[in-house]
Amino acid sequence: MTEKIKFTYLQKLLIKWQTRSLGPKIDTLMLVLSVLVYMGRPNLEAQFEQARIIISKMVKPSNLASKIFDRIVICVSDYARDEKLYMQDRDRAFNAVVQDIQFYSIVLDILKDKGYETQRDIIRSVIQKAYDEEYIISNENKRMLEYQERTFRQ
Repeated sequence: MTEKIKFTYLQKLLIKWQTRSLGPKIDTLMLVLSVLVYMGRPNLEAQFEQARIIISKMVKPSNLASKIFDRIVICVSDYARDEKLYMQDRDRAFNAVVQDIQFYSIVLDILKDKGYETQRDIIRSVIQKAYDEEYIISNENKRMLEYQERTFRQ
């Protein structure tokens, strides 16, 4: 499938222009799907097919869904040429999943096969670390909370 999809410079520019301001949720969806498809590099065909299914479920106008899919194909081809761009977008995608945990279901859908345990573990650990850092209680607050719990139990 991906061997058949080649875009000229003008086509890439047109697709990027058509998908430039679809809203933050669609932008995040494109980012997360692009990164997840590229994470599944050993089997890009299956990853692209999963991405197509997810996009068709989440984006209703089918012509818009096809443009979003084309944008993901362009992003993945850019990642293949520039690993640094992929690393930057991967960090942004992980942060997006941490900010909106609903995107984690997309992670599970894309990386559902047995060969992707490592990638799922990486994403799970990033999310867990972010939540642990966010919800840590300082020692002083912990003492106050323990005191309040003891006081109100009696």
